Amino acid sequence: MDLLTRADLDLLADRGRPESHLSLFIPTHPFGAGTATDPIRWKNMVSRVQGVLAEEGMRAAEIAELLAPAWELRDDHRAWQYMSDGLAMFLRPGWHRMFRVPAGVPEVATIGDRFVVGPLLRIVTGDGHFLLLALSQRRLRLLEGSLQRVEELELADVPTSLRDVVERPEPRSQAMAFPVAPGRRAGSAVFYGTADDDVKKDEVRRYLRRVADGVRDYLTGQDLPMVLVGLDELISVYRDVNGYPHVTEDAVRRNPDQLSGEELHAAAWPIVEAIMSRERAAAIARFEGLHGTGLASNDPAKIEESARHGRVETLFLAAEPWCWEQLTDRTAVVRLGIDEAFGHCELLDRAAVDTLSGRGHVYAVPEAEVPGGGDVAAIFRY
Repeated sequence: MDLLTRADLDLLADRGRPESHLSLFIPTHPFGAGTATDPIRWKNMVSRVQGVLAEEGMRAAEIAELLAPAWELRDDHRAWQYMSDGLAMFLRPGWHRMFRVPAGVPEVATIGDRFVVGPLLRIVTGDGHFLLLALSQRRLRLLEGSLQRVEELELADVPTSLRDVVERPEPRSQAMAFPVAPGRRAGSAVFYGTADDDVKKDEVRRYLRRVADGVRDYLTGQDLPMVLVGLDELISVYRDVNGYPHVTEDAVRRNPDQLSGEELHAAAWPIVEAIMSRERAAAIARFEGLHGTGLASNDPAKIEESARHGRVETLFLAAEPWCWEQLTDRTAVVRLGIDEAFGHCELLDRAAVDTLSGRGHVYAVPEAEVPGGGDVAAIFRY
């Protein structure tokens, strides 16, 4: 899985180049029989895009160069074994990016002078998405989660165990382990004495400081809430050295070593759900209080124009069902600015991108939760 950040969104939102921009999305399967059919669906989509580009008069050599990364992915059998719930690829001449994302996306491709990012907004805006850091001296894990599950992220240059930081000599004596105190997890015996295998506090702090620095750098540009999972002493030290500003106040105070991804998700999700519910409810209440004052609106055209000028502070979009899902089928290749049936989807997409670029907040919510009715609502800064 690939961690999608707001910095990535800013890059995708860049409209400074007039050449063709392709945005390709398909739902994928992380396991099961679907992993065999996903490459076929991808091939069919790329073929349809190739046909549309040829119809529009693009030269065969230019089409081949533009679509080369998409065709290479089709033939990368190993890559298809490591998909998540959705796949997005963005291409323009000389550049491409691919994201495997932990949420379903509509099966749609767009061609135009800009990228479409709407299908990814539920991930970028944190709607049900979060991070989980499982703190352990033996096995550190950083995971990204959604409503359904969590998936482990690949950390580079971050120690994943105390052993990575502290190389110990062979023990010269045996420490004495006494019975576990009430309330402690089995296997977490308390050790006494001065044996070489006792973990010293300064070594644990050094290890967790290295972890915190690496996680902070890895999450640059990210603002998803991060839940800590671990024993009290590790959580306490990590909070002291933490450099990521979005760690949740509540934590899961359990040894994560023996917990599966499903068990970690079950333990962390109530914390995330409570945070997001409070934030969303407060934003909706604010919209309702401002409605009728000129500082809140449900008018799509007014919202899109205001977002373009940086006036939108908070945007609500209907994400269930998502606009693109309602209007597309498996034959759809949308030409931006030409296919009039998709004009409303384009407008909402532009409003969302401009709101995020202007450091506003976007809530992708079920349509019934959009305040004021309809599929879009906004609070203005002025």
